[in-house]
Amino acid sequence: MKAKWIIVIAMCVCLVAAFSASLHVLQIAALREGKIVFVRIIHPGERFATKYIHSVEKCPVWEFFRVDERFQIVVYETTFSSCNTGLPSAPQGDEQFRNEGNQFRLSHMHRVLPALRVWVHDRYENTMKYGNSEVLMLPSLAGNTLLEIAVRQITVGEFLYRKMRLFLENS
Repeated sequence: MKAKWIIVIAMCVCLVAAFSASLHVLQIAALREGKIVFVRIIHPGERFATKYIHSVEKCPVWEFFRVDERFQIVVYETTFSSCNTGLPSAPQGDEQFRNEGNQFRLSHMHRVLPALRVWVHDRYENTMKYGNSEVLMLPSLAGNTLLEIAVRQITVGEFLYRKMRLFLENS
C-alpha cells in the first residue's frame, strides 16, 4: 500500500514539473487559421534557412537565420541570383555584398526579427531547412497562407501537448 502512494506522489511531482518547467521552441503558426502547424525544441546557436522564388525576379532567394543566446531570430545572410526589383543591392553597416558569378551574397548581417512572417504558396517553392538535412515544404503545413515562424518559450507539458496534437492531426 505504501508503494502505491509513493508511485502516485512521484507521478504527481512529474506532472507538476512537466507543466511548470519551460523550454524554447521554434514554432510555425498559420495565422489566418489560428493554429500551430509545427513545433520543435531549439537552442541558442541553431541555424535554419528559408527559400522562396521571388515574385518579380523569379529567382530563388535563400535567407539564413540563427537563434542567438537571447533566443532571438537573427538574419545573418541572404543569397539570390538576380539583383533587381525588390532584392537587396547595397549593404548596411558592416554587411558585405558580393557578386559570386552565378549568385549575389549579402553577408555579415545581424538583423534581429521578433518573428518571420511569410506568405507561402506552392508556386513560390517556400522551403525551410534546419539541421543538417531536414527540409520542410512550408505550404504542406497549412496550404497557401500566411505563416509566422517564431521562437517561443513554453512549458514542457504544452510542448508535449502540441506535439501529440500535431501527430494526431497528421495521422
